[in-house]
Amino acid sequence: MEEKSNQPESGSVRFKALVNASFLAIGADIFLVLLKYFLSRITGSAVLVADALHSGGDLAITLTVLISIIVNHSFKKNKWAKHAEGIVALLISFVLIFGSFKVIFDVFVKEDPRYSLTSGIPLVIAFLGISIACAIAIKMSHFKRKIGEKHNSIAFIAEGMHTYSDFFTSLGVWLTLFLGYFSIHIEKAMTFIVGIFILRIGINMFVKAISFLNLPELLKSYSKKKLSEKAQRNIKRIWERFVQVFKKIGSTVTQKIFFPDDWILKNKKKLILSNIFLVIILYIGTGFYNILPYQTGVKLLFGEVVDMNPPGLHFHLPKPFGNVIKVDTQVIARVESGFRTNWNYEGAEPEAYLWEFTHTEGRFSKAPEEAIALTGDENLVDTNFICYYRIIDPVKYALNCENSHEIIRSLFCYEIHTVLAHYNLDALLTSERGTIQKELIRNMKKAAQRMLIGVKILNVYMREAHPPIEVVPEYRAVASAREQKNEIVHKANAYANDLLPRSRGKAETEILESYAFSVERIDIAKGETKSFLFKNRNFGKYKRVNKIRLWWETVEKTFKDKFIYILPTKTKRRIYSSETKNKIKDIKSEKYENNWGE
Repeated sequence: MEEKSNQPESGSVRFKALVNASFLAIGADIFLVLLKYFLSRITGSAVLVADALHSGGDLAITLTVLISIIVNHSFKKNKWAKHAEGIVALLISFVLIFGSFKVIFDVFVKEDPRYSLTSGIPLVIAFLGISIACAIAIKMSHFKRKIGEKHNSIAFIAEGMHTYSDFFTSLGVWLTLFLGYFSIHIEKAMTFIVGIFILRIGINMFVKAISFLNLPELLKSYSKKKLSEKAQRNIKRIWERFVQVFKKIGSTVTQKIFFPDDWILKNKKKLILSNIFLVIILYIGTGFYNILPYQTGVKLLFGEVVDMNPPGLHFHLPKPFGNVIKVDTQVIARVESGFRTNWNYEGAEPEAYLWEFTHTEGRFSKAPEEAIALTGDENLVDTNFICYYRIIDPVKYALNCENSHEIIRSLFCYEIHTVLAHYNLDALLTSERGTIQKELIRNMKKAAQRMLIGVKILNVYMREAHPPIEVVPEYRAVASAREQKNEIVHKANAYANDLLPRSRGKAETEILESYAFSVERIDIAKGETKSFLFKNRNFGKYKRVNKIRLWWETVEKTFKDKFIYILPTKTKRRIYSSETKNKIKDIKSEKYENNWGE
């Protein structure tokens, strides 16, 4: 491009043309921002979000250029207003250069983003949309530079170059989406390439801005003291060398890593047709799908089930004509009641998941609206249950209802609350857990058959059952009192179990002893009676003997405590007595002790 004078074009024609072109550029930038933001929303792509922000920056720069043009026209008699467009162009070049350095630096510093794209209709729409954005960007870039060259507006030329950088950013996103369709991710490499392109545009813009501003003339016009001719020549010579160096750098960068936009505009028909062909191919490619070994594919054509696909690669007409629903028929699924498991949790786990744990952090979180249930004795209980099931009819599971998994969860919660209402709290916490699980399995199987959702209930487990966290201290106090009561009752039972058998044994012993005593006394009495009768009968026969016996018994009774000496019958006195037995014993014992002492 030939260098033009930095003097602004006279008249209102130039101002009107630049303002109209600015409003057209603002409209195009707003459309590009909205288009890229819409594409980022339907695809969830972070690259499209970044590109939308880049277009937003282009919109801000377009507004800035418009303001500089208005200032230049309105205050053209002021010296600073004459150079407003050049200053804006210089600022834009700085923004592009430093922005490119930051983009390149982030490629080597930041970690690889977790970026994944799947082949689907939203991706094809995004590919078509970003193609339109590229076409608008390259067209607006050419239009802005043409207007800037026609009306000698360096700011508009700078804006056109910045829009050209937006085209390359969109082109990088285009290539990223195209390769991402085939699961080839080049985000970091493309970011580096786009950064290089932006750097080239910034350097080129910087060369044009400093050429437009013409620093020697600025110094000459703004200097209070008149510079000598020698100083002016030196400044001019240094400035020309400075400009030549940057022009050479810009020309080298252009030849090495850039291609002109003229080639794109000359081959625009071929590029448009090629892009349309790619969009069609990518659209048809969305009809190919893969069924994994644990899945079954429900193939639809205009909403009607036409086939059941086994694992493998298949094809259906792309949306909206055909569709396929992948159902995990070989996977044992589960629904949780009273809690939720965060399978993607990567934080620190608690040391232990106790039942009084509030579950405010960690892999598990509470669902109190499901966990709290009312028992048969009007107490509240906090429970966690798991129900395992498997899909046996993929058509019913996928098409009979919108969200079969949540229907099973709601049904499971209903059955839990219904069953628990028939049990007391103590039984639920202790002995009836197995019974409750069996009853829930039976009820869930009946309900699944009745609902026609194509699943088979496999098992039900009660993970936790305890009082609500809010009443744990009171429950523990009641439990402690109940334990103390049971302890007292057990001690009383132990004392009773010890005392009653002992009392019964003692009573039985006394009864048996009494019976033995009675039998003994009766037998003794009978023996004495018989003995007396025998004696009486025999003594009746021998009266003399009886007389002698009675006489001796009387003597023995009379001299019970004395020594008796009996003499022969021919003596006058036959019986003599001496001291008593006890006194004789005392005398003998005293003599014995004396003899022992000697």
